[in-house]
Amino acid sequence: MTNDIACETERLILRPMTPADEGAFCAMMADADVARFLTSDKRPQSYEAAWRSFATMLGHWEIRGYGMFSVIEKATGEWVGRVGPWKPAGWPGLECGWGVARGHWGKGYAPEAAIASIRWLFARFPDLDRVISLIDPDNANSKAVARKVGEAETDEEYLFDGAIPLKIWSADRKAWLDRFGA
Repeated sequence: MTNDIACETERLILRPMTPADEGAFCAMMADADVARFLTSDKRPQSYEAAWRSFATMLGHWEIRGYGMFSVIEKATGEWVGRVGPWKPAGWPGLECGWGVARGHWGKGYAPEAAIASIRWLFARFPDLDRVISLIDPDNANSKAVARKVGEAETDEEYLFDGAIPLKIWSADRKAWLDRFGA
């Protein structure tokens, strides 16, 4: 891993996922409250299904050269969740997504990590006009995070797995950089 791939905030380290993150990732995806908005069936994942999701995220780094970051709490070294760039085949745009383990909810880690990730995205991709997030219309917490990170709901929708309507939120590059800086 090179320094241009790692990001730091006051409280967090964002780095590419590694095989060592598997246990924490799978535990997070087994939590019904977390999985509700992160899985296509809105149900917690078995270890086997979570392992496949995790392997997909590791593979995304290999294929695209970027992907979801593992978010690590500086004070404890604990794995907080995964936040960052995501654009699998067929995706409607370059997304900044987030998922935080329940034990770290309410600490402001999702917006803190997402802002660092979006800053990294705009620096890495100078021609990127906007960043998006796909949000379930019932996910009030994710909508709040999107607002905090400078995104606004659009009139666009994406059918996840061809069946689940997700709203597209986005942040325009210039407006975002004017607000949050490079």
